[in-house]
Amino acid sequence: MKINALEGMRLKLWVSIITLVLTIIIVKLKLIITPSWFSGALENNHKLLLDFNFTNNEQSRLFQFFIPEFFITIFKIDIIKAYILQRALFTFLTFFAFFYFCKKWFNNIQSFICVFLFGLVMIFTFKNHLQESAALLSLTFLLTLWLIRDKKDWLFALVLVIGSINNETILFVPAIYFFYNFDLKKSVFKLSMRTILLALPAFIVVGIIRYINIDRPHLGGAWHLIDNLQKLDRLIFIYNIFWILPFIYFKRKNLFLRRSLLTFPLFIIPHLITGIISETRQMLPLGFIIIPASMFTLLDIIEKRKQKRLLK
Repeated sequence: MKINALEGMRLKLWVSIITLVLTIIIVKLKLIITPSWFSGALENNHKLLLDFNFTNNEQSRLFQFFIPEFFITIFKIDIIKAYILQRALFTFLTFFAFFYFCKKWFNNIQSFICVFLFGLVMIFTFKNHLQESAALLSLTFLLTLWLIRDKKDWLFALVLVIGSINNETILFVPAIYFFYNFDLKKSVFKLSMRTILLALPAFIVVGIIRYINIDRPHLGGAWHLIDNLQKLDRLIFIYNIFWILPFIYFKRKNLFLRRSLLTFPLFIIPHLITGIISETRQMLPLGFIIIPASMFTLLDIIEKRKQKRLLK
């Protein structure tokens, strides 16, 4: 037991070091790609958000500006450093958690590859924009997936509320809860009621926040379907072949990944209608499903090739 505990501590140390280095690289690249951080726009946006005088839907994403304000108050740092700290902290925690999320299915090397692939995808989503709810969205989205998979329902509901105060995108996740737990041998009505019960607090919180900000114009507008359909190549680019890999040997995937993959239209279609698809960061949360599912496919392909070589 002591040996296993020691090995576990060593692994956590290595995971911490590697994900910290990856985080530093990722955050530095984000700062290079986003001159708005240093042009005065970030400080101006932060002040407007604190005064509740910014546009919806950014104004409704409370944690994206209250957490940096907390850092400013506690650590006596300036606005730019507070936002850097927020992004770095939640990016690091996301990488660290994703490694252990993948460890349920893969060995250490394979889990690290999943983390690196997610970091690479993240880099390709960077643009000169100030969408500072993105880092915490990744972390809370991942944690809700983990809690659904491990059937920790009430913790799932709690993290869903926390995530919804940061970014409403996480309200998609109850669909995964429903699909994953769906069983024709059990009552669909009871599952529906349980899904609604667990998701309702988060929807109520978002509803209240949005009602408070109802008079503020939606940032960028709320109808982009025609424009997005003309830019589908950008949607395809973000994951490229990884959009296809998860569906190869689909039946051999575990139940959680299979059911999660089937919910993708429920995520993508609303984004095509109301989102701006050129902001490919919107598809980033799907990486927590796409990348492990693709890893299973790649491992299956490698195994089949090994078997063919042995038969020759």
